[in-house]
Amino acid sequence: MCAFIRSGLKLVAVFLAFAATCASPSIAFALTTINFDDVADKTDIRTRYQPQGVTLSCDGAACSAPSIANAIYARATTPTASPPNSVTPIKNGFPDVADALTGRVVARFSSPVKTVSIDARAVLVPEPLNQTAYANITAYDAADAIVASATGTQLNAVEKLTVSTSGNNITKVTLGVTGPVAVAVFDNLQFDSDPMLLWVMIITFFIIGVIVYLFFFRKKDLPRPPRAG
Repeated sequence: MCAFIRSGLKLVAVFLAFAATCASPSIAFALTTINFDDVADKTDIRTRYQPQGVTLSCDGAACSAPSIANAIYARATTPTASPPNSVTPIKNGFPDVADALTGRVVARFSSPVKTVSIDARAVLVPEPLNQTAYANITAYDAADAIVASATGTQLNAVEKLTVSTSGNNITKVTLGVTGPVAVAVFDNLQFDSDPMLLWVMIITFFIIGVIVYLFFFRKKDLPRPPRAG
């Protein structure tokens, strides 16, 4: 019986260590902010922020143009929300984002998140029909279905656009504009997860582990009767 108790205590210690590691805010749930300012102008940053949990890419027909080549860059931009850099598919020229001309910027998360925000500044281009368009962020789930979207309401001003879901359902977001008469500058990508979901997983995993141990391994620790003769 003592051996059984010791084994049980070891099992509990292992599960508690696992729970503490997973629940550490610095590892799993701290709000992550990427301002693109830690690299030089014109740096390809597609995989730069993978340690922080996000991979960048370009989406759209324009992404395959030689001037873009499916890359994403940190670009020195004036003005932008946090100088010096913003994020764009354009390596040379004005560092904007416009769906038809540049493709949309894609941020794909290594683990699903609950909330994503971006600072955006939309600027109209000359258009004879007096149309308007604004900066936009669209969020997708694991099935590539749209789960949330946010669109700016101002021009020539920085707005924080935020998309959020009831749980950790966002696997990627795309950044662009709502029409061909505007371009946008994007900066300060932020994303966060809901820690309660992980605690539910930890507790469930713990309970299942204890039940498996009690029903399948207890006999190995219980004292056996002496052999006859």
